[in-house]
Amino acid sequence: MNIGAMRTKITFQKSSVTVDKYGNHTNGWTDYCSCWATVGTSTGSESEGVVVNPEESLDFTCRYSSELAAVESTKYRIIAEGHIYNITYVNPMGCKRNSLKFNCKLEKKT
Repeated sequence: MNIGAMRTKITFQKSSVTVDKYGNHTNGWTDYCSCWATVGTSTGSESEGVVVNPEESLDFTCRYSSELAAVESTKYRIIAEGHIYNITYVNPMGCKRNSLKFNCKLEKKT
């Protein structure tokens, strides 16, 4: 792992439910943690007959930490350079606990 290549600051957000004074539940996102990452493009893939553009799918590789080890693809998302990315899967990159790779799809621009 090349630490010098980690030049992109990313923020992980966690899905949360808030309750207002009337008891209404609303979904929202709260910042979970921030770290530096290496950004790599994923190869274009085909899912359900639709080809996904490489620009819409990225891999973020981060140094291992206990905070990042708790990240799940269904409850978290990544904010990087003004874009929102939904995490499709988390790759632990072996059992040495050196790094974690997050494969993500572009959701929308903030």
